[in-house]
Amino acid sequence: MPCYKIHIAGSVFKTGFRYYLKEKAVLSGIKGRVYYENGESVGITASGTEEEVKKFLDFCSIGNPFFRINRLEVVEAPPEEFSSFEVEDIVTDGKK
Repeated sequence: MPCYKIHIAGSVFKTGFRYYLKEKAVLSGIKGRVYYENGESVGITASGTEEEVKKFLDFCSIGNPFFRINRLEVVEAPPEEFSSFEVEDIVTDGKK
């Protein structure tokens, strides 16, 4: 199944955004993980069909009063196997 690395920058740090994304990933059929990058943005590894990923990316790009999206980057990544979508309580250097 295709796998993507997604980087989201904006007002997304400590806003509940990772848990919002988990809910939307489950609704979209996406498996993977979400984590903080550099203490100021969010990184996602997402695996799903092309249609599922498109639906999930639509959710990712929508802001609300609690968070604002300034930049969303998506790159194809090597396939990874996931059994669910998890919120990780780690902060990476953005190279995960």
